[in-house]
Amino acid sequence: MEKLHNSTYLFYFSIFSIGVISTFAIPPFSFLPLIFALGFGIYLISFISSYKKTFLAGWILGFGWFSFGLYWIGLAFLVSDTYSIFLMPLSVVILPCILSFFWGCAFLCAKLITKKNKSPILMIIICLSVFEYFRANFFTGFPWLMPSMVLTSNIYIIQVLSFIGSFTGNLIIFTLSVLPSILFFNMKYKYLVSTLLLVPTFMLFCFGGIRFSNKEIIPKNDNQLISLVQPNILQKDKWDLKKRKDHIKQLIKLSTENSERYKDKNRLIIWPETSFEGSIPNEISLLSNISQKILKNKKATLVVGLLSNQNEKLFNSLVFLNSDGKINYHYNKIHLVPFGEYIPFRSYLSTIANFFSPRDFSRGSFQQNFYLKGFGEIIPLICYEILFSDEVYEKISEKTKLLINITNDAWFGKSVGPFQHLSLAKIRAVELGLPLARVANTGFSAFISPYGEEITKIPLDVSGVQTVGLYPPLDDTLYKKYGELIFIISIIYILIINLMTNRNKLNNK
Repeated sequence: MEKLHNSTYLFYFSIFSIGVISTFAIPPFSFLPLIFALGFGIYLISFISSYKKTFLAGWILGFGWFSFGLYWIGLAFLVSDTYSIFLMPLSVVILPCILSFFWGCAFLCAKLITKKNKSPILMIIICLSVFEYFRANFFTGFPWLMPSMVLTSNIYIIQVLSFIGSFTGNLIIFTLSVLPSILFFNMKYKYLVSTLLLVPTFMLFCFGGIRFSNKEIIPKNDNQLISLVQPNILQKDKWDLKKRKDHIKQLIKLSTENSERYKDKNRLIIWPETSFEGSIPNEISLLSNISQKILKNKKATLVVGLLSNQNEKLFNSLVFLNSDGKINYHYNKIHLVPFGEYIPFRSYLSTIANFFSPRDFSRGSFQQNFYLKGFGEIIPLICYEILFSDEVYEKISEKTKLLINITNDAWFGKSVGPFQHLSLAKIRAVELGLPLARVANTGFSAFISPYGEEITKIPLDVSGVQTVGLYPPLDDTLYKKYGELIFIISIIYILIINLMTNRNKLNNK
């Protein structure tokens, strides 16, 4: 190991490779043992004495993790004429560089806090977890590829998130990843530290397994039906006016499939984000005609994702249409994608901004959740709004019965992106104990139970419709009850362990 540290380029290359290899622990690969590679990288960096090299090594580890785990974002520049292929470096290089900065700062902070001649490894996992929280919330936030995604790889393991949430989940994964390194290498008080970390972690996973093994048998309600409509329209064709008519026909055909079977039942038919070319109020008449063709049953409701113009502002929206063709509820997306839906600092970067797009989407305003007769209170979420646990947490109430997430992952083809997006959506369902109806243009569309089960799923790049009975929400989850208080308590627990071991070292001296 000393030789590895002395060879600067070999060391940094090894750290980068460790970051890359670790991404295979998350879906769709889900090779869980590889998360220990991340812990080995953390352990190696903990021995660096220089503050500058500590920051650089942490940044390189993060760059390996983010550059390989998020490569698929660059595919968006290949599927549409809207963007230039020459802008791909913005997503495949610059974005990982920025995200890696959080990891570099986490390692540096841990080093600064820890006294000389003492191991900063516990402070590193604390600081990494805290900076992952910052990454998810600061500067619009980008919580994609959080280490807690590893927990979605198994239906028993994912139950852990119902107790602790995704941010404490990051802390658990960082902690678990470093345990072999602490045990196998020469560290003072390694058995004490390992025991204090391993016992609560082991108990947590046991509770998760018991939770799913002894889960309540949730009776689905066959009088409350959810229909997921996946048209599988290629992104390059979506805004082609010549093909718009065919796209709408396809959506109507899928929505009316076997409709006689669902007569006189409460039914919610859901279309994906920006289902077809068009916007409201221009398409009010068209929407009315569509709803009357599809909703022969007075108890049925159609959810359509499309653009809307209001007071010269452009919004990414969804609407609930009743059988009379009227809009019962209109939701505008609140959390927008930087560089995808708006250009940050457009007024200062007008030349570059106009090259991306001549106009930004506007941010919607917070409004009351929609109450739909026959279903109850529903929280609608568009695209990656499902990623932001704090924002979803703030919207829920005791009356919330269902999460709806419409999206369009056609930008990213058959890459790992759609797999990751589905995994992140599952986290919200398990954290909050709520069923989730997820509808994507090209996949994956799925109905997720409050336990994270895929009750039904339409494969990637397949056109189809699936109808399933609505599952009731769970009474409560520990995370839903206490939120990020659990994260704070967990951080304090590891801080106490760190203080105890440092104090013992001082007494021994």
